[in-house]
Amino acid sequence: NVKFGYAPRTSSTVDKVKPRTPTGAAVTYDTATGKARIAWSKNKEMDLSGYRVYRRLKGGAYPAKPLATTTSTSYTNTPPPTGQTYYYEIRAVDKAGNESTGTADQAVTTVDRTAPPVPAGLSTASQPEGLRVGWNAVQGAVSYRVYRAASADGTYTNVGSTEQVSYVDASAAEDTTSYYRVTALDAAGNESARSVAVSGKRRDLTPPSAVTGVTVTPTEYGFEVRWDANPTADLASYVVRRGELLGDEEEQLCSLYPGYYVSADTTSYAYTVLPDGEESCFIVDAVDDAGNSSFRVTGEAQIVTATELDMTPSVATPEGSPVRLTATPGEAGVELSWSPVTDATGYQVYRWNPHAEAYEKLAATAGSSYEDTGAAKGTTHFYWVTAQYADGTESAPDTDWLVLAP
Repeated sequence: NVKFGYAPRTSSTVDKVKPRTPTGAAVTYDTATGKARIAWSKNKEMDLSGYRVYRRLKGGAYPAKPLATTTSTSYTNTPPPTGQTYYYEIRAVDKAGNESTGTADQAVTTVDRTAPPVPAGLSTASQPEGLRVGWNAVQGAVSYRVYRAASADGTYTNVGSTEQVSYVDASAAEDTTSYYRVTALDAAGNESARSVAVSGKRRDLTPPSAVTGVTVTPTEYGFEVRWDANPTADLASYVVRRGELLGDEEEQLCSLYPGYYVSADTTSYAYTVLPDGEESCFIVDAVDDAGNSSFRVTGEAQIVTATELDMTPSVATPEGSPVRLTATPGEAGVELSWSPVTDATGYQVYRWNPHAEAYEKLAATAGSSYEDTGAAKGTTHFYWVTAQYADGTESAPDTDWLVLAP
C-alpha cells in the first residue's frame, strides 16, 4: 500500500501549458426571442478554471476582452437584432491563466428588428401634378412611407410609399395646407419613427369656368361690354380684352391686346377707345384668387366682334399749325393745354359739334390752357386750338381728342 500527497503547481510562473481547445461546440438561435445558446463539451484538465466566450461581427476580428467568462458548458447571449451574421468561439482557461485556442466559429444570423434612422431634411413644393414632399436619403432604407394630416398635431394617415427620396401627393387638396411626416423602412420591413412634420400648400391650378353671355355694344365712347356672372367660388376678377381681327373672311384670328381688370362683383365694362369705325374683337376672361386664368389655361373663350361707331369729324384739320394741343382728363371736364406760340396775343378754343357737323367756338383765352367743364361724359370730344395775332388773324388749328367714359 502506497500513499502519497499531491499539490498541483498552478501558478503562472510554473504552469505554461495551455488547456486543450473545447470540443463539441454548437450554437442554436431562437428567432422568436432573438437569443443564441452556445454549448460545448467539458474539458478534463485538473486545473481548469473555466471558459471564455468571444463574439465578433462577420468581417471583423475577435476582441481582446471576452464577451463572458463562465464555468458552465453553455452560455446564452442576445446578439444585436440587426440582420447581420455574428460568430462565437469558446476558449478554455486554467488556473494559471493560460488560454486555449478557440473553437471553430459558430455562426448566427440574427433577425433584423432594428429600425433605420428617422428621415430628416423634409421640404415641400407645389407642382402641377400635386404637392411634392422631399427628404434626405436614409442609410439602410429601401423604401419610405409618407403620412399626411390636416394639422401639425392631427391624425396622420398613410398616403403613399416610394423607393425615392421624394413623393408627389396627387391627392393633396388644392389651396389647402397639408402636413407631412415620413418614415424609412429597411429590407426586413422595420419602420423608423416618424419624422418631424413639414407643411406645404398645393397651389390652386384649377381655372375658373369660362365666361358666357358676352355682348359688345358700340357707343360714342367705344364699347359697352357685358357678360353673365361667373359661378366660380374663388373668382377674383374679370379681364376684358380687345383685339384686332387678322386674316381674310374665310379664316380670321383675334390678336388680343393687354386687358383691363374688373372686380368680380360686376358684369359690365365701359371700354373707352376712339370710335373711328374700326372692327374689333373681344373676350372676357375669368381669374381666380390663385391667379388662374380660364383663357390662359384652356385657350378657349367666347369671341365677340363689333364695329365701332365713327365719331371722327367730317371736317379735316388743316396742316401747319404752330399750336401743339394736348387733351387730358381734368377734375371737372377736359383739360386742354398747348405750348405758347411766338407773337400770339391769345388763343381760340373750338369743340366739334357732331349735330351741326362743325367746330364751334368755346372760348378765347390769353393763357396756354383751358378746361372744358361743359364736356359731356359718355362720348368723345374733338378740339381745335388756334393762335390769334394782333392783326386779328388766326393760325391753322391743331387738334386732339378725348374719350370720356360714362
